[in-house]
Amino acid sequence: MASVLVVDDEPDIRYLTQLQLELDGHRVMTAADGAEALAAVQVEVPDVVLLDVMMPEVDGWSVLEQLKAHLDEQISSVKVLMMTALAADDDRLRGGIEGAVRYLVKPVSSDQLRAAIADVVAGGPERDQRRKAQTGALSELARIQRGGDAGAPRDERAGPRLSRLEHARPRDDHPSPDGAVHIGGDLTDKQCSLLRTLAAAPSVSAAAGDLGVSRSNVYASLRRIIRKTGHESVPELLRRLRAGQVIVDG
Repeated sequence: MASVLVVDDEPDIRYLTQLQLELDGHRVMTAADGAEALAAVQVEVPDVVLLDVMMPEVDGWSVLEQLKAHLDEQISSVKVLMMTALAADDDRLRGGIEGAVRYLVKPVSSDQLRAAIADVVAGGPERDQRRKAQTGALSELARIQRGGDAGAPRDERAGPRLSRLEHARPRDDHPSPDGAVHIGGDLTDKQCSLLRTLAAAPSVSAAAGDLGVSRSNVYASLRRIIRKTGHESVPELLRRLRAGQVIVDG
């Protein structure tokens, strides 16, 4: 069985979800909002975070972002399952692209919830599940861009649409004697400036505020950067950048 952190600002949903998961023998912790959830994982990292999106102050997207960009690998690799009333394609695809391994749309039956948690727990390493979810989301996004779902609602919070899937190129960076990797040869001045700002900022949102741009624009730039540098994902680049494992030249 697993430890599950249930994050939802509705007390009834937290209570019912806890009861349902405890029927399967899971040990359940709860958090009433995003700030409480981020504090809870610092004390004990659960096996799964079951995360609502629409919460006051720190919403689920911010929690997901901070978890996946965390310097502690145990925290950044926690399995996140979104459970929210947001049913638009853009929200569902955003969940997969930004690091959630599953996305459930409320209302969710007890059987659906318990099956999803069991599947995530038994589904292997978070890294593999996250990669599968990201690949599926990007593939569907590409299909939508080609006109396969022209009527789908568009939410600008999900960021700009991508014209092609993100295939990593072989890295052309080079290690320094202290083990850090230098990048920048293929990057523009603006991209280098963005990375330096991100290295010093506590979060992507804070960096976006410092630069006077939207968080979606920052993520769009980061996706272009990882294609140039060969990093597997945006969270991987952010973790290495903030840990001093990546140095930006240029």
